[in-house]
Amino acid sequence: MIADAQNDEAAQILRLRAASNAAIAAHDVDGLAACVTSDVCVTTGSGEVCIGQAAMRERFSELFARLADVVYLRLPDKIEVSSAAPLACEQGQWLGRWTEAGQAVQVGGHYTAMWRRDEAGWRIRAELYVLLQRSEHPVAAA
Repeated sequence: MIADAQNDEAAQILRLRAASNAAIAAHDVDGLAACVTSDVCVTTGSGEVCIGQAAMRERFSELFARLADVVYLRLPDKIEVSSAAPLACEQGQWLGRWTEAGQAVQVGGHYTAMWRRDEAGWRIRAELYVLLQRSEHPVAAA
């Protein structure tokens, strides 16, 4: 019975992660903010720390305004739901891509996310991204 409940919880988190990815792809700051707690703490792939939903909203608004084609995708490998607290751990790979200064940029690495369940459901409490690869290639002329 516990395993079934944990599987249901993990499936909910997978759906929310897909919604978060879709919000980034659509440059939807409100949709992205709905997936995180008000006190979310994110360490970016480059090691910068962003604390709070308001700061995250500002950071993504600026990013979307500066890089019209930026996309980040998180691909979960594992979700483990705690049997001791309303928490879950998601681990996986992340990818990003955009065009800047005539270069097609691709980045990626590993991430870990802490999810917390409250009266609003599952939301991201913390994320840690580690940048492991970056490549740049000239954009081909059309």
